[in-house]
Amino acid sequence: MIKLFYCCLLALPLRHMVLTSGYGYRVHPVTGQFCFHSGVDLQARHDTLFAVMPGHVAFVGYDRLTGLHIRLASGDFTLLYGHLSQVFVLAGDSVNSYTPLGITGSSGRVTGEHLHFSVSYRQVPVNPLLFLNRLLH
Repeated sequence: MIKLFYCCLLALPLRHMVLTSGYGYRVHPVTGQFCFHSGVDLQARHDTLFAVMPGHVAFVGYDRLTGLHIRLASGDFTLLYGHLSQVFVLAGDSVNSYTPLGITGSSGRVTGEHLHFSVSYRQVPVNPLLFLNRLLH
Protein backbone atom coordinates (compact mmCIF):
# COMPACT_ATOMS: atom_id res chain seq x y z
CA MET A 1 0.00 0.00 0.00
CA ILE A 2 2.77 2.46 0.87
CA LYS A 3 4.59 1.63 -2.36
CA LEU A 4 1.49 2.53 -4.41
CA PHE A 5 1.11 5.76 -2.43
CA TYR A 6 4.69 6.81 -3.24
CA CYS A 7 4.29 5.94 -6.94
CA CYS A 8 1.42 8.38 -7.16
CA LEU A 9 3.62 11.12 -5.67
CA LEU A 10 6.51 10.69 -8.09
CA ALA A 11 7.12 11.70 -11.69
CA LEU A 12 9.86 11.44 -14.28
CA PRO A 13 11.86 14.59 -15.10
CA LEU A 14 10.80 14.45 -18.79
CA ARG A 15 7.82 12.93 -20.61
CA HIS A 16 10.19 10.87 -22.79
CA MET A 17 13.53 9.75 -21.39
CA VAL A 18 16.38 8.82 -23.70
CA LEU A 19 19.78 8.51 -22.04
CA THR A 20 22.64 10.19 -23.92
CA SER A 21 25.31 10.06 -21.19
CA GLY A 22 25.26 7.95 -18.04
CA TYR A 23 26.34 8.36 -14.45
CA GLY A 24 29.96 7.66 -13.56
CA TYR A 25 33.35 8.06 -15.17
CA ARG A 26 33.45 9.11 -18.81
CA VAL A 27 35.41 11.11 -21.34
CA HIS A 28 33.90 14.60 -21.13
CA PRO A 29 32.46 15.56 -24.53
CA VAL A 30 33.72 19.17 -24.32
CA THR A 31 37.07 18.90 -22.49
CA GLY A 32 38.09 15.41 -23.64
CA GLN A 33 39.19 14.65 -20.06
CA PHE A 34 38.34 11.44 -18.19
CA CYS A 35 36.21 12.59 -15.24
CA PHE A 36 33.26 11.69 -13.04
CA HIS A 37 29.80 12.62 -14.33
CA SER A 38 27.62 13.05 -11.25
CA GLY A 39 24.34 12.90 -13.14
CA VAL A 40 22.80 11.72 -16.38
CA ASP A 41 22.19 13.55 -19.62
CA LEU A 42 18.80 13.05 -21.24
CA GLN A 43 17.90 13.84 -24.82
CA ALA A 44 15.64 16.89 -25.02
CA ARG A 45 14.62 19.63 -27.41
CA HIS A 46 12.70 22.47 -25.77
CA ASP A 47 10.89 19.94 -23.58
CA THR A 48 9.07 20.73 -20.35
CA LEU A 49 10.80 19.33 -17.27
CA PHE A 50 8.93 18.27 -14.15
CA ALA A 51 9.48 18.04 -10.42
CA VAL A 52 10.22 14.38 -9.71
CA MET A 53 8.97 14.61 -6.14
CA PRO A 54 7.39 17.17 -3.82
CA GLY A 55 9.80 19.68 -2.34
CA HIS A 56 10.93 23.27 -2.47
CA VAL A 57 13.04 25.15 -4.97
CA ALA A 58 16.34 25.70 -3.16
CA PHE A 59 18.09 27.58 -5.99
CA VAL A 60 17.52 29.01 -9.44
CA GLY A 61 20.52 30.51 -11.18
CA TYR A 62 23.34 30.28 -13.67
CA ASP A 63 26.89 28.96 -13.62
CA ARG A 64 29.35 28.33 -16.43
CA LEU A 65 29.07 24.52 -16.22
CA THR A 66 25.38 23.69 -15.69
CA GLY A 67 24.13 26.94 -17.20
CA LEU A 68 20.67 28.00 -16.12
CA HIS A 69 19.68 25.40 -13.55
CA ILE A 70 17.29 24.55 -10.73
CA ARG A 71 18.05 22.76 -7.45
CA LEU A 72 15.02 21.14 -5.85
CA ALA A 73 15.25 20.02 -2.20
CA SER A 74 13.08 17.21 -0.85
CA GLY A 75 14.04 15.93 2.59
CA ASP A 76 17.60 14.56 2.40
CA PHE A 77 17.55 14.67 -1.42
CA THR A 78 18.64 17.44 -3.75
CA LEU A 79 17.77 17.19 -7.45
CA LEU A 80 19.51 19.33 -10.04
CA TYR A 81 18.06 20.13 -13.47
CA GLY A 82 20.69 21.75 -15.69
CA HIS A 83 21.28 23.45 -19.07
CA LEU A 84 17.82 25.04 -19.17
CA SER A 85 16.52 27.74 -21.49
CA GLN A 86 13.65 28.90 -19.24
CA VAL A 87 12.48 28.44 -15.67
CA PHE A 88 8.93 28.68 -14.36
CA VAL A 89 9.73 28.69 -10.62
CA LEU A 90 11.53 30.90 -8.13
CA ALA A 91 13.78 30.00 -5.20
CA GLY A 92 11.58 29.31 -2.19
CA ASP A 93 8.61 28.00 -4.20
CA SER A 94 6.99 24.77 -3.00
CA VAL A 95 6.28 22.25 -5.75
CA ASN A 96 4.49 18.95 -6.11
CA SER A 97 5.39 16.03 -8.34
CA TYR A 98 4.58 16.78 -11.97
CA THR A 99 4.91 20.54 -11.40
CA PRO A 100 6.42 22.02 -14.59
CA LEU A 101 9.74 23.61 -13.61
CA GLY A 102 11.04 24.94 -16.92
CA ILE A 103 12.15 24.22 -20.47
CA THR A 104 15.28 22.32 -21.52
CA GLY A 105 18.02 24.12 -23.39
CA SER A 106 21.73 24.32 -24.06
CA SER A 107 23.01 26.85 -21.52
CA GLY A 108 26.38 26.36 -19.86
CA ARG A 109 29.14 24.02 -21.06
CA VAL A 110 27.43 21.70 -23.55
CA THR A 111 27.79 20.27 -27.04
CA GLY A 112 24.05 20.50 -27.67
CA GLU A 113 20.65 20.74 -26.07
CA HIS A 114 19.83 18.19 -23.35
CA LEU A 115 18.78 17.92 -19.71
CA HIS A 116 21.45 17.24 -17.13
CA PHE A 117 19.69 15.58 -14.17
CA SER A 118 21.49 14.73 -10.96
CA VAL A 119 20.47 13.52 -7.51
CA SER A 120 22.31 13.84 -4.20
CA TYR A 121 21.43 12.18 -0.91
CA ARG A 122 22.80 14.13 2.05
CA GLN A 123 25.13 15.91 -0.40
CA VAL A 124 26.53 12.64 -1.83
CA PRO A 125 25.81 12.01 -5.53
CA VAL A 126 23.74 8.93 -6.36
CA ASN A 127 22.92 7.40 -9.74
CA PRO A 128 19.72 9.18 -10.87
CA LEU A 129 18.51 6.18 -12.87
CA LEU A 130 18.79 3.86 -9.86
CA PHE A 131 17.11 6.55 -7.74
CA LEU A 132 14.17 6.83 -10.16
CA ASN A 133 13.91 3.07 -10.58
CA ARG A 134 13.88 2.51 -6.82
CA LEU A 135 11.22 5.15 -6.23
CA LEU A 136 8.96 4.24 -9.12
CA HIS A 137 8.94 0.46 -8.63
